[in-house]
Amino acid sequence: MEDPKKCLAATKKLLEETKLRTALVTLPSLQVRSDALPKLHETIKLKSNTTVAEALKVLAAYNILSAPAVDASTNEYIGIIDVMDTLNGLLLSVYPELLREGYVQTHRRLSMTELETIGLDFSSQTIATLVHGGDLWYRGDRESTLYEVVQSGFRVGLPPKVHSPHHHLRVHHRIAVFDILPGEETPDGPIPEWQITDVVSQTDILRLLASKMDVLAAKDQGMGASIAELGMIQGIDAVATATADTPVILILARMHKEKLSGIGIIGHPGGKLLGNLSASDLRGLIPEKFGALALPVGAFLLMMHPSNAGGMHHHIEKKGETRVNVTYEDALLDQLPASVKEGRWDEALAGLPLLCCTPATTLREAIELLVQQGKHRLYCCEESGHAVGVVTPTDILRAIVLASKYEPLSPSSNK
Repeated sequence: MEDPKKCLAATKKLLEETKLRTALVTLPSLQVRSDALPKLHETIKLKSNTTVAEALKVLAAYNILSAPAVDASTNEYIGIIDVMDTLNGLLLSVYPELLREGYVQTHRRLSMTELETIGLDFSSQTIATLVHGGDLWYRGDRESTLYEVVQSGFRVGLPPKVHSPHHHLRVHHRIAVFDILPGEETPDGPIPEWQITDVVSQTDILRLLASKMDVLAAKDQGMGASIAELGMIQGIDAVATATADTPVILILARMHKEKLSGIGIIGHPGGKLLGNLSASDLRGLIPEKFGALALPVGAFLLMMHPSNAGGMHHHIEKKGETRVNVTYEDALLDQLPASVKEGRWDEALAGLPLLCCTPATTLREAIELLVQQGKHRLYCCEESGHAVGVVTPTDILRAIVLASKYEPLSPSSNK
């Protein structure tokens, strides 16, 4: 096989030929939402005068990570607000000292009640200063393609090292789409207004690719290449991890400082991977339970993922006793399970939702796993259970954007 990175051109061509306006008709049918959640009759939008508390409750109610934000006075688009924006705001405005080198080692740890009180006060602020930039695209544009959205909107085309903490560029995980629709009524008729109609995420693009995977895999050798061949294995030392006894808020401070989208959780230094903390795991967190950010991350993940939700381990067999549960009330009363109190994390976190694969997993399998499980991080682990790489939608889309050669498989090689 030639360089696998150059054998994804058919997939790239699909993105180049698919118009954004066409995809907006198809994408909703590819999204799967639980019947237990409120139906999204229209794109959720938050106004700039919405409080942090109100915003988090809306995101939790619809089980979404982010929403477009508009100016409360003009209804103009101002950016996107997500769960991590609010928590970063908490860090910067209330606990900036956590970002200072050495502070954690020399000061006391925060209590649940302290964080709960301060969190409720912080959540009364508005979201106006917490939104981050996000490209705005016109729904009626007849020329914009998904390739342009991926390359220019998501900004995945540049190498990962360019998106460093000190660089002005930032990878975007979603873009907003607007249309010009009838607005306020006047004697002369309605005034046309720009209105946000859709949000397109990196995961939406993967869903589209997964829906056409049989055709793409028949044309692109790269879909059958392993993630190791595609250069997505960074090595044990390159995978960011934290021990399960680390307070959540300290991990959030590290994620903010190092511009990380997620951190793997291990039982002890050098231990095997047991879990993951990312924005998805913070979905549903409301201000009244901000005290949970003082918990050890292992206990926090057990609280956010109760055992009746079921595990999602793939390719790695994990042995452990019956999964334990943690509630917010248990944590407040210091009635945590013995395995948590005693730091028996391999036992306590057995069965915790975690999406894993091996270095031999193909790109096709990686895409399908991320789409089927609705996750944004796929950890690549060795047989020992140690993580050696992380595959994200950004990594996959970057590989496609950088593909430069189209080599359809010959009949003899497709066996």
